[in-house]
Amino acid sequence: MTDNSADAEASWQHLKPDSVHALQTLLMTIESDAPPGDLFETYVWSKSVLAKAMRARLEMHLPPECPTFWELRDRVAEAIMRKFGQSIPLKYLKVPYKSSVHIALFAILLEKIGEPVESAMLRVVTEDSVHTERRMRELRELGFDITPIEMRGIDFYKLGSLNINETLIPAIVKNNIRKDKGISAETRRDLESKLSSGN
Repeated sequence: MTDNSADAEASWQHLKPDSVHALQTLLMTIESDAPPGDLFETYVWSKSVLAKAMRARLEMHLPPECPTFWELRDRVAEAIMRKFGQSIPLKYLKVPYKSSVHIALFAILLEKIGEPVESAMLRVVTEDSVHTERRMRELRELGFDITPIEMRGIDFYKLGSLNINETLIPAIVKNNIRKDKGISAETRRDLESKLSSGN
């Protein structure tokens, strides 16, 4: 067992009794016809406890490493260098987005490649819908074949293939350039013109 999965299991074992207690407390609060303020407060607290526990349990299930994620990022890096390695400074040719959350979200999609995965499952990793949508958008910015889908009012994401959309490569470099506040507007325009011309 890797350190990460061992940590996740330890967290799960620690949080599991708290989850049971949170559910029992919520159920008792509902059954007691408590005032709305008490009910909502108990709901918010129990939801937070359960979110942490479910994240630990999911992390136990995820593979300790995801080599496919790094292989795709390497292909993005190769495409960037092939297109702009001779015309754009190296510091702007880096591939962003490699946090543990990015990897975990990709690993979940990879396990179900070709099938829609409900956003609620992905939110277990981030414990937050906004963060989930942002991280998924960032993976799509890398050219990963991830598609948002809505079915019957429920949001899903699907990893369609292990192909990279290389038409998004210039946008990656442009974002890197725009994050550099230390260059002049003229230099920025010159660099961005090279992205447009492809040379």
